[in-house]
Amino acid sequence: MKCPVFQNTQATGSNQPLTSSFIPGSPMDWTVSDVVSYFTAAGFPEQAAAFRTQEIDGKSLLLMQRNDVLTGLSIRLGPALKIYERHVKVLQKTHFEEDDC
Repeated sequence: MKCPVFQNTQATGSNQPLTSSFIPGSPMDWTVSDVVSYFTAAGFPEQAAAFRTQEIDGKSLLLMQRNDVLTGLSIRLGPALKIYERHVKVLQKTHFEEDDC
């Protein structure tokens, strides 16, 4: 059973699932370009460049902790908090719940 990946829409603030055609497969298999595409589509194009600079792929993304996102990527605090809380944590939760099945 595949759990949906959620994107927070900035206009409405609601969570809506990304389509499976957006980035196919598990986040564990994402390349650096896939991670950059994900955050660009999620409304963080400037911050997505930091993921490319630091060469964060899907495996690295799933291992990131709050402090890694807030300080390790050198992005502003507000966007960093949103990225971690609304995206990284959700991806981690979804991926690790999927593994429990």
